[in-house]
Amino acid sequence: MSELEIDADSTAVLITDPQIDFLKPESVVWDKVGETVEENAVVDKIRRLRDAAREGDVPVFYSPHEYEEAEYESWEHLNTIDQIMFDTRMFDVAGDGANFVPELKPDDNTFVLSPHKQLSGFWSNDAQIQLRQRGIDTIVLAGMCANLCVESHLRDAVENGFEVLTVTDATAAAGEEALQAALTNYGFIAHETAETDDVVERLAAAE
Repeated sequence: MSELEIDADSTAVLITDPQIDFLKPESVVWDKVGETVEENAVVDKIRRLRDAAREGDVPVFYSPHEYEEAEYESWEHLNTIDQIMFDTRMFDVAGDGANFVPELKPDDNTFVLSPHKQLSGFWSNDAQIQLRQRGIDTIVLAGMCANLCVESHLRDAVENGFEVLTVTDATAAAGEEALQAALTNYGFIAHETAETDDVVERLAAAE
């Protein structure tokens, strides 16, 4: 696996779901994800990636997950993860769970994409057009949840012609088994996988 070039003019950091309902103890699914979020220090690692991107003049994109009351009330074709989210009212815009965690509040180097409703922002939000319109062809990918939204964004980014570096330790999942499954797939699908310490240095030195 070759090392991708991180060029400030054509690279972006893409963070999926940096929100309370995945990353803070008050999350409605903390009993499922909390252990690996804390073990991997996900909030701090995403913060470091964001700050390094700013230092290297690399733009950061957030792909958030949100639902409104009408969606909870009217959706009929729910798969297993949809059912979990709807049963717990995960990412409810009327509550705090859909808010960005305070440590990751968007700054002037952060573009917030429209909310995705399924696992991939390349299908249900404006990820692709916002990246393409800014000349982005390389993505540094991290966030939540490893085997769901991160992996789905990865697959669709690659299918749509982007080169993707996935940060393997800046994510977590509902248990170690799910996390390891995602990491295995990253190794097959991503153009490169790397850990936060390495990626932070490369982002900060981007030209």
